Amino acid sequence: MRALLGILICLCAQQALADTRYVSDNISTFIHNGPGTQYRILGSVKAGEPLEVKAVNNEAGFTQVVDGRGRDGWIKNSELQSEISLRERLPQVQKELEELKARLQNLNGDNEQRFTEKDGQIAEQSKEIASLKTQLASQSEEMGNLKEQNDALTQSYDNQEHDMQMDWFIRGGAMVGGGILLGILLPMLPRRRSRGERWMN
Repeated sequence: MRALLGILICLCAQQALADTRYVSDNISTFIHNGPGTQYRILGSVKAGEPLEVKAVNNEAGFTQVVDGRGRDGWIKNSELQSEISLRERLPQVQKELEELKARLQNLNGDNEQRFTEKDGQIAEQSKEIASLKTQLASQSEEMGNLKEQNDALTQSYDNQEHDMQMDWFIRGGAMVGGGILLGILLPMLPRRRSRGERWMN
């Protein structure tokens, strides 16, 4: 049982040695020579300073730490925090903020360039559409003129065909009439007597 308890204490000690604590941001506290305020003060540690944890005495409410100057002492547990201090995080946050601002500015620049390119493409397409509309209107007008010419030629062709039919009809009628008239008149014409017929008479 004692061996198991010793192993647990060693494991806890190792865990404590690997841990880091930070002085609370809102205070500046003292580091003592032992786990209590009755021990001699070794000095003060500023708010947000990182401290290496060596041991924790929960009964006394103190933690054994080593500060940045190598001083080994004890500080109240209530004056320590596990998260990195705001003072330490502030430069990193400011750096990240500047990086985000730069990225946002780059994105805005890229978007503005894309919008400019899109506006140029839209203007070019609008110009092309207007040109196509003009060509279409011109072609529509040309097609209208061609249709009028075609209608006029068709009408002229129909008139010429009608005139030709009438001309053929008149000529045919005249030839038929002339033939009939010739057939009527030929028997009425006196016939000439041949020389033989004259001697016989």
